[in-house]
Amino acid sequence: MSDAIAHRGPDDSGLEDLANGELVLGHRRLSILDLSPLGHQPMAHPSGKVWVVFNGEIYNFKEIRAGLIAEGERFHSESDTEVVLAAYVRWGVRCLERFRGMFAFALWDATRGELLLVRDRFGVKPLYYHLGSGELTFASEMRGVLEGLRGEPAVSAASAVEFLRYGYVSAPNSLFADVSCVPPGCIVRVDRTLRTNIERYWSPSVLYDPIGSAPLRRELAALDDDALLDRLEDRLTEAFDLRMVADVPVGLFLSGGIDSSIVATLLARNRGLRLRTFTIGYADSGFNEIPHAREIAQELGCDHTELEVSDATALEVYDTLSARIDEPIGDSSAIPTYIVCKLARRSVTVALSADGADELFGGYPRYEICARFADSIGGWARFAYLASAELLDLLPAPLIRQLYALTRRGAPGYAAIGDKVRKFVRMARSGSQSEAYDSAISEYAVREAGSLMARAPIGGDPPVGVPFPPDGLDARDRFMLTDISRYLVGDLLTKLDRTSMAVSLEAREPFLDHSVAAMAAALPMHWKIRNGQGKYILRRILARHLRTGLFNRPKQGFSAPVGAWMRGVLRPQVEAALCADSVRRCGLLDATAVAGTVERFMSDRNGISPAGLWHLLQLQNWSIRHCASGPVSDR
Repeated sequence: MSDAIAHRGPDDSGLEDLANGELVLGHRRLSILDLSPLGHQPMAHPSGKVWVVFNGEIYNFKEIRAGLIAEGERFHSESDTEVVLAAYVRWGVRCLERFRGMFAFALWDATRGELLLVRDRFGVKPLYYHLGSGELTFASEMRGVLEGLRGEPAVSAASAVEFLRYGYVSAPNSLFADVSCVPPGCIVRVDRTLRTNIERYWSPSVLYDPIGSAPLRRELAALDDDALLDRLEDRLTEAFDLRMVADVPVGLFLSGGIDSSIVATLLARNRGLRLRTFTIGYADSGFNEIPHAREIAQELGCDHTELEVSDATALEVYDTLSARIDEPIGDSSAIPTYIVCKLARRSVTVALSADGADELFGGYPRYEICARFADSIGGWARFAYLASAELLDLLPAPLIRQLYALTRRGAPGYAAIGDKVRKFVRMARSGSQSEAYDSAISEYAVREAGSLMARAPIGGDPPVGVPFPPDGLDARDRFMLTDISRYLVGDLLTKLDRTSMAVSLEAREPFLDHSVAAMAAALPMHWKIRNGQGKYILRRILARHLRTGLFNRPKQGFSAPVGAWMRGVLRPQVEAALCADSVRRCGLLDATAVAGTVERFMSDRNGISPAGLWHLLQLQNWSIRHCASGPVSDR
């Protein structure tokens, strides 16, 4: 099991046999803080009664350490892991309330005879477990769990349908029916009889709680513009600066968009740091952001590295990820993310990303579009939406792209416009607010995804999303909460963790600080979305430091021209994986339905997006490795 996740920690390893042989803890270390042997894990508290294996970082560990020393604790290392142990012994699980960080850890409390599996608030770091046959097995990646099992676990048909729709499976579920994922902000308690209890210590819903957040909302609403901008800029700068704490070199992924640009700008301007920045792009493609990132880096005086990705490189990485990733990743930007992680790893051990800004500050156009549609349900405006959708649905996909290019007149536009139009059509045909938003975030309707399966799951359809909060919240806040709870952790954070750790690089998320999130959620909506434009307040802060032409463009990030790849350089791989013989041999998908889907995509007909076929391809690639040797569960 330890060897299976050696890429996550190549610097050191350790095993401890505890509880009279009932428990074995293993750890692979990527040395970030206190590079000496004093940071070795598994680590014990001096009492010998508490042990931990810890993945991640507690960014404010020095502050917590100082408080513990004042209360009489003594420390032997400069490691945040030792602080976790001391904090637990002193305060119990209430210590989690004090941690600002990303983490997943297993802690053995011998006095209580209890093992705790703990995951950070937003789920930046993963933790899987299997309970069966009188054993508990857990690891940071699925591959570690599978190495500890006797036999191949059954694949969950319901989770496969969810993956086809969204490109991820929501915690606590996984693609295996009997392997679970510790949900973000949760503790799984396991006693010596293997009785388990899941306890939630934090939820993103608290950010939007009308009663709990009311004082902060009133406070922010009373500030004038400059005072509010100062307040958020100070909070962001503090959170970003905390993520620079390390005893190894730290870099930053710079796409040239608003999110990564504001991280770079506040660290450079407010903290005076000369940053190491990394970006990638594609020649002759609407997905190329190299020139934009280069401008930002030059403006801020960064030590900048860039790489232009060829089709040959994309093909090579596709093969690499298919072999290395133990769960399918539906987000095609996993390819460029892996490439930029590998590029950064040549120079640094830690890199900052910028995930979470869209979900916290209203960055996705779908928030405003779906909210407007929700307001129109039952009114005459509904007919305008529906008429526009029916007209767009009649237009061939190539014509839609040509018309959009003409309307832009050379100005920057959204990548994959055809996919956005297709989702607009589905949204316009929906009948409720939740159905409308589900259309915007899924690649297939429930029935479409079910028709691609060899057999439908028992127990009805998988959930559309988290339950919407009570009335009183703006629809856009509801959509953001849905994305924070599902898409952020299921897609973005999973993708970044797997691709970064595959090359032994620690990736940190400076926006995902719960104090920043609390302020973002409490902002008046016109500071998040104004005149149809998201992340308005972040744009205002950036405009204090940079001219707007440097960053004011549609969002792309490290997107990939995956549609062109699957019709070009990756076409042989697509056709081989999704051919009838391969699909039938695995037994998870329906060969006839898959063949029709591939044909529609390759002929560039409406209805099948690049992302939709990519989900199908990734699920089949994964099932080639797993379903051929294991059963498929109807659950």
